[in-house]
Amino acid sequence: MSNYYMLIFKAIYTGLITGIVIAIPMGPAGIESVRWTISKGFRYGLMIAVGSLIADAIDVMLINFGLLELIEKNKLLEVFFWMLSGVIIFYIGYKAIKNSKKKPEENNEENIQDKKEAKHRPIITGFIINFTNPMTHFFWLTLSTTVIRVWRNTGKLIYFIFAVSLLTGMFLSLFTINFIASKGKKVATPKLSGNISMLLEYGIAAFGIGFFLYGVYVLYMFIR
Repeated sequence: MSNYYMLIFKAIYTGLITGIVIAIPMGPAGIESVRWTISKGFRYGLMIAVGSLIADAIDVMLINFGLLELIEKNKLLEVFFWMLSGVIIFYIGYKAIKNSKKKPEENNEENIQDKKEAKHRPIITGFIINFTNPMTHFFWLTLSTTVIRVWRNTGKLIYFIFAVSLLTGMFLSLFTINFIASKGKKVATPKLSGNISMLLEYGIAAFGIGFFLYGVYVLYMFIR
């Protein structure tokens, strides 16, 4: 029985450490969460991160049923995901760039609508960016054949504890990154904060273009 509890403890701290480490190199959803933190506030950036983690949680569940292997085996489905992700991420980045270039009075006209959508849009945005990103699914497929596979063989409860700890670690990492970004926003000059926000906006758009072009490349390699 003591060995069983030791295994639970090991699943908790291994999951936490793994989650913290793998969340540090941020993808499009992580960058978007920081951009929202800088432009709208810490709470909204954190909601983006929560939305992306919901997509990760769904991936973890789908792995148990082997449904994500369809993406790996079906090249046309892979192309669809890459292009769809590229279009969505580019649109989000383009819209952010367009809004940042508007005059203050033009932005004020959209404030009422923004406030109505503020509670829901960040989570949805984070979820869509992460779930439509093929890199998310391939990452979890890769992780499932290495780290996760070990814990899946220890039983459903231990695996569940590890998976929850893994996602908790990812949340803690994203929470810390966004918290630091929010503090940096408060101590930085408005001009510096604006430049950082614009850089993140262009970064999101660049991710979208890159994903779409990669989808075109995968399609070309498939049909040639």
